Parts: sequence; structure tokens; C-alpha cells
Amino acid sequence: MLQVKTVFATIFILLIAVSIWPLTVIGHPAQQGFVLLLPTDFYISAGITTVVLTVIILGILPAKWSINLFSTKKFTCHPLPKWTADVTSLCSFAILTTLLWIGFTGSGDPLSNLLPLIIWTFWWTLLLFLQGIIGDCWKWLNPWTGIYKLIIGQNRSGILQLPKWLGSSIGVFGLILFSSFALADLAPDNPPRLAVFVLVYWIVTFIGMCIFGGDKWLAKVECFTMLFELFAKIAPVSTKSCHGQIGIPGWKIVAFTSPTLAIFALTALAVGSFDGLNETFWWLNLIGINPLEFPGRSTVGLETVSGMLASILLLHTVFAFCVWLGHRLALSNQLSELVSYQSAFCRFALSILPIALGYHFAHYLPSFLVNSQYLIAALNDPLTSNADLFGLGVIYVTTGFFNTQETVRIILLTQCVAIVLGHVIAVLIAHAIAINLYKSSRKAIMSQIPMAVFMALYTFLSLWLLASPRGT
Repeated sequence: MLQVKTVFATIFILLIAVSIWPLTVIGHPAQQGFVLLLPTDFYISAGITTVVLTVIILGILPAKWSINLFSTKKFTCHPLPKWTADVTSLCSFAILTTLLWIGFTGSGDPLSNLLPLIIWTFWWTLLLFLQGIIGDCWKWLNPWTGIYKLIIGQNRSGILQLPKWLGSSIGVFGLILFSSFALADLAPDNPPRLAVFVLVYWIVTFIGMCIFGGDKWLAKVECFTMLFELFAKIAPVSTKSCHGQIGIPGWKIVAFTSPTLAIFALTALAVGSFDGLNETFWWLNLIGINPLEFPGRSTVGLETVSGMLASILLLHTVFAFCVWLGHRLALSNQLSELVSYQSAFCRFALSILPIALGYHFAHYLPSFLVNSQYLIAALNDPLTSNADLFGLGVIYVTTGFFNTQETVRIILLTQCVAIVLGHVIAVLIAHAIAINLYKSSRKAIMSQIPMAVFMALYTFLSLWLLASPRGT
């Protein structure tokens, strides 16, 4: 077992080294993100090569090696009592209430008002990423569970039952609604406007929990809890019981199946990718906008929402076709009672979660480096009253790291490694799932041929989005 893991560790190091070596070229940033004046074909080719090499290596190695790769090691841990999560949830609710008050009454500048900085920089950018790295942080910060148990009670099942046929469709709709607000609204970071959105969403969610039951509503309808819990399955450590487990990232996905979350996971990936596409010169030119004279969100709202919906439909269609084709190749046109296409689709759809996490990190890294400084300044003076709570004095936000070759190269390399590593892990997970499903190394390899093409093309898309000039 140790030799197997050593071999794979060596392979990982070599793959990462191959993927980043060609990237040591000169680039510079410009306003609104990176405009990379460099031969991008070098690192795009390296990224695709890394993914293809991963597929080839998995095809050569015995099937049991892929299964053993995702084996876990148990360790003794002492989880906190369940009531501690209720206490931290109540604290989170109190903080959210304070942030809403600041959003309504505080500074109108989104770079000095705590509400948009906490929502967009800490919660959406940082916390969602940490969820996939260190595990389920959201259960401690969920602003509904504590107040729900305090008012309604611990074990109440709800007045009505959610129809089973709904699946995760309401959660998918909620994620699309939120993404439409973030990408197409006139000013999603305007403090009062954002405060209204957050307040309405919190109230609707709480009412839904009261009617249909807290746990069921959060697990099947509330899109952020669904998304955060999915990302938590990428984390290498699990401490839900006194016997914790640790393995390589994504080990929980290999054995996890959920027919209701497959569509949701693909939607999350599509929305994240379109978030990057929506800013590119290519997209703006496609919808007839001069990227150097962007007229504002009010003129492209319909195009943005339509493009996002088209991206979701396209990704679902392409992915479903790749799974179907691989399924047919694996079974050689023979019917199988043990493996259905629906089962294969639902299992493989969850394997793309590391791709979504890697792109999330890479896409938001440049803006996080800047906005995190504004967040620290706002925390130091939360009411914009010239306070100095932490003794930091006047904080001058810098973007100087975008103006030097070395720091820009480090940022770019970090983004590229995150994307490529996400795809490599996704390939490993998909191969292990295929072996579990088809119980045969040959069938697993056949099923992964279309998926390998999909992964390689999505690597190209992700790296191209990273390098493409942006006009908004």
C-alpha cells in the first residue's frame, strides 16, 4: 500500500512539474484583470498534456491501484458537541444582522462597507474555497440552523412534505437566480441593494424551513448549503465521528452517489465557467460590444442571462453525451441490470467538483488579493467613523504586485496549477468511479475515453479563460 501511494505521489509531482515548467514567461496585467501578452499556447499545451498523461497512466496501471489510491487512513479525533454548531450559527446570525444594518445605513461605497466585502470577498470567494480544502466550515457558520432550532425546535419535520419528484430543481433554480444577480444585476455590490437581496433570501429560506422542515429544506432546496456541502466532499479530512478519516482530495466523492445533486453540480461548474467567459473580449465581441468602450451592465443584462443559461444547457448536453457514449463503449451495446446510464451519469457528474473548485480559486485570486485589503481596512473601521480597532492606522490598498514580473508570474503559476490540479484529481476520481461501476479494468478504460476528451477540452477552456483579455 505504501509503495502504491509513493508511486502516485511521484507521478503527481512529475505531472505538476510538467504543467508549470513552460509557464515561466513574461506577462503583465492591465485594468480589470490580466491581459496576458505572452505565448499562451505554451501553458495551455502543458495543461492539456498533463491531463492526457494522467489518463494514459491510469490506463496502464492495474485497476486496484486506482482504488487503493482513494483508500483512507483512520485516526482518533474528538469532535465537538453538536450544540456548539448551534451556538456558532446563532453568532453567525447576529453578525449577519449587524452586516445588514451596516448595508442599509453605512457607507454607500462597496469598498468600505462591510456587507459587500464580507459577502463577496470572505463568504463567496474565500469560504467556498476553504470548504473544499479543510472541510465543512459552513455547518458552523450557517445563519439559519441555530435560530431555527431555538424558535422551532430540534426535531420538527415540517408542516408539508417536499415532493420527491422535485429533486434538486429548486436548488438549481436558486443557484441560477443568485448567479443572475451576481453577473447581470446593475450593482450587485451596492450595499443597500445587496442588503435587500440577502434579507429577502434569508426570510424566504427560513419560511421554507418552517414549512417543510429545516434539514430537508437546507439539503434539497437551499442552494448555498447544497453547494458548500458538495465542495466539502473534496476535502481530504473527515471528522464526523470519533474515528476521523484522511485520504487524497476527493476520496469522499468516489463512494458518494446522489441522483438529485448531479444536475446541481454540473450547473455550478457551468455558472463558474461562464463567470469567466462573460468578462472576455471574445464574449463581448460576440454580443456586439466594444470591450474598450463597455456601456455598462444595463445594456447587456439579457445577453448575460441568456448566455449563462445557454452555457448550462451546453455543458449538460455535452457531458451527458460523453457519459452515454462511454457507457455504450463499456457495455459493448449489451444491456446491464447492474449499471444503468442514469447511475453512471449521476456518479460521473460529481467527479467534476474538483474542476469547479480549482477554477473558482484561479478565477477569483487576482480580485481577492486586492479586495482582501479593503476588507481588512473595513474591519478596522466597520462604521467608517475613522476608528482604528486593531491599531493598523491608515491602510493603503496596493496593486503593485500586478506591476512586477516576478509577482505576476507567481500569481499566474498559482492559478494554472490550481486549474490543472483540479482536472487531474477529477480524472482520478472519474476513473475510480468507473472501476467501481463496471467492475472491470477494460470496461472502465473504455467508459473513460469520451470523458478523457471532455476533461482535456475543459482544461483548454479553463486555461484559455484564465489568459483571455477582459473588458468588464
